[in-house]
Amino acid sequence: MDSFVQDVRYGIRSLRKAPAFTAIAALALALGIGANTVLFSVISFSLLRPLPFPEADRLLLISEHMPSFPEASVAWLNFADWKAQLPPDLFSHFAAVRRESFNLVGDGEPERVLGRMASADLLPEFGVQPVLGRLYGPDDDKPGAPRTVVLMHGLWERRFGGDPNIIGKSIQLSGDSYTVIGVLPKDFRFLSGADLFVPLALFADRYQERGSHPGLYGFARMRPGVTIPQVQKAFDAVSRRLGELYPDSNKNNTVNVKLLEQHQVEDAKTALLVLWGAVAFVLLIAAANVSNLMLARATARQGEIAIRVALGAGRWRVMRQLLTESALLSLAGGALGIALAAWGLDALAPLLANLPRGKEIHLDLLALCFTGAVSLLTGVGFGIFPALRASDPAVHMLLKDVRSTSSHARLRGALVIAEVALSMVLLIGAGLLMRSFSRLTGIDPGFDPQHLITMAISLPPTRYPTGVELERFESELRRGALELPGVTAAAVSDGLPLVTATETSFQFEGQPLLESGQRPEANVYSVTPGYFETLRIPLLEGRVFAETDRGRRVAMIDEVMARRYFPGQSAVGKRFAGSPDGKQPPVEIIGVTAHAQNYSLDGKGPADMGFYMQYSLAARMMPQYVRNISLSARVAGDPHLFAAPLRKLVSQIDPQQPVYLVQTGEEIVAGSISDRRLNLILLGIFAAVALLLATVGIYGVMSYSVEQRTKEIGIRMALGAEAGSVLRLIVGHGARLAALGIGAGVAGALALSRVMATLLYGVSATDPLVYVALGTLLALVALAASWVPARRAVRVDPAVALRAE
Repeated sequence: MDSFVQDVRYGIRSLRKAPAFTAIAALALALGIGANTVLFSVISFSLLRPLPFPEADRLLLISEHMPSFPEASVAWLNFADWKAQLPPDLFSHFAAVRRESFNLVGDGEPERVLGRMASADLLPEFGVQPVLGRLYGPDDDKPGAPRTVVLMHGLWERRFGGDPNIIGKSIQLSGDSYTVIGVLPKDFRFLSGADLFVPLALFADRYQERGSHPGLYGFARMRPGVTIPQVQKAFDAVSRRLGELYPDSNKNNTVNVKLLEQHQVEDAKTALLVLWGAVAFVLLIAAANVSNLMLARATARQGEIAIRVALGAGRWRVMRQLLTESALLSLAGGALGIALAAWGLDALAPLLANLPRGKEIHLDLLALCFTGAVSLLTGVGFGIFPALRASDPAVHMLLKDVRSTSSHARLRGALVIAEVALSMVLLIGAGLLMRSFSRLTGIDPGFDPQHLITMAISLPPTRYPTGVELERFESELRRGALELPGVTAAAVSDGLPLVTATETSFQFEGQPLLESGQRPEANVYSVTPGYFETLRIPLLEGRVFAETDRGRRVAMIDEVMARRYFPGQSAVGKRFAGSPDGKQPPVEIIGVTAHAQNYSLDGKGPADMGFYMQYSLAARMMPQYVRNISLSARVAGDPHLFAAPLRKLVSQIDPQQPVYLVQTGEEIVAGSISDRRLNLILLGIFAAVALLLATVGIYGVMSYSVEQRTKEIGIRMALGAEAGSVLRLIVGHGARLAALGIGAGVAGALALSRVMATLLYGVSATDPLVYVALGTLLALVALAASWVPARRAVRVDPAVALRAE
């Protein structure tokens, strides 16, 4: 123990005597370790940890599969039949859930809160017990039962001040009175979040069409010993029976069964693993840099180590001392890396929030242990070879052993080649993402986002029971908005491009009648006159909705639908087919518009085309589907300045009506590609760090090479060598190392192209422009890093150089 303490003290003194070496090595390690700590924290919370529920590996997510919609929500009547017909020994709990927002009014300002309509099995299925009151049970979860609500802890504290007497009190949600019966624990979080839970069966009357898929999803807990294949087989049997009984709605439908934790991470998994591979490269580059520095330092300390060996120090004793210094250096780098990681996680928090469990990501004990382990392994792993070389007794037979210096030089050159290769892979990855992101942001969203502000409003059925009340509200809202100074256009709709899209099936007159599960799907928007002018969606044919169209059965379609179903002819005058029973007459097409992106700029989503109904017609036909509306206004000046006046306008029309999701058009577009922006920012940062470390590595090797070859350079110059030839000698050596590294990096990037392809849009993973441009950039950086020490070499006085040794 005493000898260990002595090694530590000596190591600290040794590192203090070389402050420049210590600072550079610690910073290089800090960059690599800090980046790994950030990504470990992200992956730990998003991918590696089980969901925070008891026995989460037995929780399932259930959805429906239709030919036109692979992962559709569940029809309520289908769910009821599943529950009645599935074998009881499969599940201990089986629940349905629907995401729903509510207007909370009462004391304080009206507020829009996120709720979950959930059947009584859901909360017990997730193993949660209330801290106050009780959960609702089967008697509460049935049509006509008294309305009850269970509050999340956060809403209880924020809105009700943590009142312990809240149980039994009534609160107003979207115009209905609900009795609070329970408060959930502070540490309980349901997937993407919720403020409250209400019994789903209270709203069963809304979902009595078997062909309707209103956002319900099934959640089940398998009994011990039950497997997913068993569950899938049972669902398939019930699904076939329902298809035979209800061919119009169920004939072609099946059921998807997957683990809940698998569903939570599948969208983000590939990108996060690619990023973690990138930071592993950064750590390897940093460690190679430090190993290079340590080799140089070991060579410089040969005299000191030779004296220790001559005085009787054994090889293990010398190695232990050098490894202690390596460990101290890596721990210093780890400590600084933790500080960088903490800062990085805070800076990235807004972007990380969109990842699974992204709001929970922080530095915890597990991340600190990971950082400590990485620091020690890095220090020992990359310090062991320099220690072996420096402690070799043969090295110290002569204080100036040319063979050892040459061996060190070869190893340092190999390390630089590895650094350049890894940097090249990261640069290519970042370059591909940057080009992909540029292509993506260059896509026309189909509307003009500048000078546009939008806000969401939800009109409860108790205050707006029919289409008449809905029409009256939207008319007053549009009129009031247009009267505000600076508002040049305004409209109301039940959805917006890149924000809210509602899919529905459709048929055109004169085309073969398809079964419901085989009908094509499109996005449908219910809009008021002025919508296309407000969003500046170009009109390509026909005309847009006018005030005189109120009550008329007219519609508009986008160019994608027009090309697909009416190629080479005009779509104006064609009609959507009415219902087979004649209750819904056909709807005439009066115009064709440019296509607006429904889900994201890359066009991915369940449906790739859309059409538009009149809001007034939709309100009269199906008021239950158009209560959640958006007000859009085109303004002169900064859109943010119009948020307050528009909020005030809504409050004047209905003081109990909250406004939420206030966004400018530019914020809407930016939000639709936030996940890609996160990938680009992170990989770009890692690539920049890698380039910096590789540059330092090349510069260090060239500087050390010049120092070791001072006598040789002096002799060359004394014999008449010109400065240019010496420059070519030094720079050529650096160029050879860089060329070998670039070649290896290109091969590595090509090998990883399949992985990168999943993250790209509009760019090939083998895009030659990116490879050539970044190869050239790295080559120029390497030449610059070699040029500086080469210039220093040619300024050496030959007489001084010859006396150097």
